[in-house]
Formats: sequence, C-alpha cells, structure tokens
Amino acid sequence: MKGILINPYNETIKPVEYTGDWRDIALLIECDTFTVSRVDEVNDLYLDDEGLLIQPNRYFMWKKQVYAGIGLLLGHNEEGDSIDTTLTMKDVEDAVEWLPVGHQEFPFWDFKVMS
Repeated sequence: MKGILINPYNETIKPVEYTGDWRDIALLIECDTFTVSRVDEVNDLYLDDEGLLIQPNRYFMWKKQVYAGIGLLLGHNEEGDSIDTTLTMKDVEDAVEWLPVGHQEFPFWDFKVMS
C-alpha cells in the first residue's frame, strides 16, 4: 500500500510501499517500537516511540506540531486497518517544515490522578 516517508535527517519526503505487516513500519522508520499520531480523519503519522530520547536527533513540524525522527504516513479505514494514504506528495511538502540542526525537544510526562 502507498505510504509517504518523512526523513528529517536528510530532509526528504518520498513515496514508499508498505506491505501491510506492522513489523515493516519499524523497519521503514528505523526504530524498535513505534507510536501513531492522527493527522486528519483518514491519515496517521507513525513515529519512533522513543524518538525524543535519541540524541542527536532531527525534528520536523507538521502543521505546527513538532515530531522527532523519521515519520511514515499511512491512511486507515473505519475498522482501523491501514490503507493507502490519501495525502499527495504536494500535501506533505506543504505541511512539513524542517527544524534546524541543533534544535532540541525534551520528553515531558504529565501524570494525573483520576478519581
């Protein structure tokens, strides 16, 4: 299926083929564990779950939200299964801003007691 890879290390955005095997997400974004961030009603951005802990790191912004490391855009259907991204290369190029070498973000955990 069609995906788009965002690589802040070499500041490239390129189309990729995703096999549908969840393990291949980790291979594409070069990590051991990954997380997902919803970017719109259909598209998701897969990222290294430990991305903020890697140093040195590179960052990019997607519509004013900062992300660490390599990202993979895929779509999802009503059942939550991965599908082709509905975004075009132009959509992604317009949404991504590369942050400069040396930019740093720091992990933040917020714990709330629920009663």
